[in-house]
Amino acid sequence: MSEFTFLTEEQCFGSDKLDILEKRGTKAAITDFSVLLGGWVSNYHIDNDSSLEGRTGYYWTKSDDGDNDARVVDGSGDSDIADVYNRDGGARPALLFSSIGSIPTNGESGKRAKDGILEVEYGYYPQKAVSKDMQERLEKAYRSGSITRTRKSYTTDSRKYNAYDEKFLAKQHEEYEYNGKRYVRIEVDSGRGQYTLSNGESYRDGEIVWLEVSPVKWLVDERKKVMITDKLIFSGIQFNHTRDYHTKDFDKTDIKTFMDRYLSRDLEQSRGTIALGEQAEEIEGVKPRKSRLQKLNPDKTKVADRTRMTDTEIIQNWIEAGESVLLRGPSGIGKTERIKTLYPDLIYMKLTNNMFPEKVVGSVNLQTGQSIPPDFAKTAIMQEATDEEKKLIEENIQSIYEIADTVYERSKDSDKKVVIMLDELLNVKPAVQSLVYTLVLNRMVEIGKGLKLPDNVVVVATGNQKKYSVVAEDLAEPLEKRFDHILDMEPKVGEWITEYAIPQKIHPSVIGYMLSKYNNSGKSEDIQDIGYFYEEPDVGEEHLDSNGCKGRTNDPRGWTSISNTLYNFERNLEAGKYEGKDVEDIIQRSISSKLREEWAAEFFDFYNLPTLTPEEVAKGMGEGYTQADLPRDISERFAYMTALITADESQVEACREFVRKHCDPEYLSIYDIYWAGNDERKMEKISELQEMSLSLHVGKEVKEYAEDGLAKYTEIGQMYSSYLTRDSKEEVRSEENERS
Repeated sequence: MSEFTFLTEEQCFGSDKLDILEKRGTKAAITDFSVLLGGWVSNYHIDNDSSLEGRTGYYWTKSDDGDNDARVVDGSGDSDIADVYNRDGGARPALLFSSIGSIPTNGESGKRAKDGILEVEYGYYPQKAVSKDMQERLEKAYRSGSITRTRKSYTTDSRKYNAYDEKFLAKQHEEYEYNGKRYVRIEVDSGRGQYTLSNGESYRDGEIVWLEVSPVKWLVDERKKVMITDKLIFSGIQFNHTRDYHTKDFDKTDIKTFMDRYLSRDLEQSRGTIALGEQAEEIEGVKPRKSRLQKLNPDKTKVADRTRMTDTEIIQNWIEAGESVLLRGPSGIGKTERIKTLYPDLIYMKLTNNMFPEKVVGSVNLQTGQSIPPDFAKTAIMQEATDEEKKLIEENIQSIYEIADTVYERSKDSDKKVVIMLDELLNVKPAVQSLVYTLVLNRMVEIGKGLKLPDNVVVVATGNQKKYSVVAEDLAEPLEKRFDHILDMEPKVGEWITEYAIPQKIHPSVIGYMLSKYNNSGKSEDIQDIGYFYEEPDVGEEHLDSNGCKGRTNDPRGWTSISNTLYNFERNLEAGKYEGKDVEDIIQRSISSKLREEWAAEFFDFYNLPTLTPEEVAKGMGEGYTQADLPRDISERFAYMTALITADESQVEACREFVRKHCDPEYLSIYDIYWAGNDERKMEKISELQEMSLSLHVGKEVKEYAEDGLAKYTEIGQMYSSYLTRDSKEEVRSEENERS
């Protein structure tokens, strides 16, 4: 049973009334999500908030009226009753944190409002309808298949608001990620006519509404050690279908069952607890309990500042722990490449249905009867053998068995990992899969008396799931269970950009296009958090081109191919190979051969946007470019930023200043990373320029502080964060503290 409950009538109106309700009143606003689920909306508004978002509804308490109905708080904030079989009542869940010793939150420490009430954010839930423009953008992305499912969903009752005699029937609303934010798509279907939501738009039954998933705000009553949601976050659930209710039976009601079974799963994130700190002495008697991980983890980094490991980082973490890994996912997302990047000396073996078994299990010399180990096993042992041991093996292959035992014992103390990669394991028949069973299980080769591989050998395998490949096979259950970890992978834009595109020098226009496509707010998100750009094959196939051919997906391998096409085209163009030809047609046709029609046109438009060259920027305003040449919108700002990546060391300072001034200060971190790549000299150059920029802009602001007084000083921190890279921010904070 979850800890979610409702307040009692006494807590709302009686002698036990919560302090937060004394200060804020008992009226509560109703979310758009609740309205769409059939929640009743009153003509009242929250005090000092006449907006649509401030409209109120009625919400349930857990108290009964003595006549089989429940007490409620109506839209005006007064006490009332409602039939327990109604579905139009709103829910304002409460959480007693005294029973768990701390206040659950999303990891933040909470804040105090002007009236002194402690407000925290806990859990994420659909709440507010998006704007009309965003609605159109999301629906277009949904229909084209370019929006990503997050694998999370939210549960509601599928029954209509007046289906009083029909019991709860769950309906799932999938969550999608778009431009780093999360949304749900709701089809209006409650039979109650037209709705006007907080975005000012009206919707009828059968129409689609997109809602943003956002943090849920809770109000904390510190005296009673309870918190309640600021708004009515859901409705459409019968309080109790039996029409017979008494307070003592609250834990058996339909609405409590819903909160236990569904809301607790949908709403709660990985539970954190409020960092009470200076608030500890304010909340008398509440001592936050520490979880096992909080006790074990010496990391003092704030929870909000911690980042999730990328797929590559977590794979490396497993390998370094000596644990075998099976990577599953669509072709072209870099399963094999990222392992090769991490371990350049890995022992690679591609499995095929027509391969000779001896490549995996070894063979026997029919003339001498000697056992001959497979090449990959010999390589693994030779990598860890001494020069003398290698010589003995070359002289007589049979000596490898004794040397393997010695190498095995010695390798127990080695920090180095020897990776054996079994590529395409899921794309071969079970008979071939069975050949690697002993290798995965015991890191041994069953040839002769058995050849033991070094103790620091780690097996990594790759393959496609069946939904991504018609030739994929199920992995035999005994073999599947022998892998320590199985990771189902999907390509993420941020990881691909930072871990592959930048080091491999993928064409800047590809990077710029992705960033512009997935960041429509005018501010660049943390590129590690940008969502997926892979399109499921079945979705791509729904979009037939003008010739009736199946649509093409835009996976990472495809974008790498596009990058190569652009570089080749530009080299030929500069060499004069297209003299007298329509070059726009040439590149458009090349792009169209790789992308679906609508994407090809969109990408070409981005690629062909007017930009400035590093030479023009270095010459400066009035010489290299004029005011009319500056970027005019988000797409152009990305295009300009990526076009300036080709700057040499004499031009990069001017280009960085141009990006900061005319594109967006936050783009500087992306520009710096991409321009420097893995070149140590360029990294040092960027570091010098960052320090110069820091000194220049901080000095300017300090001078203004001296001239304008203390009020101006409070703005300095805001200006710093708008243009400094993340690596520089800690230095600025340190300097600011010293000045204080």
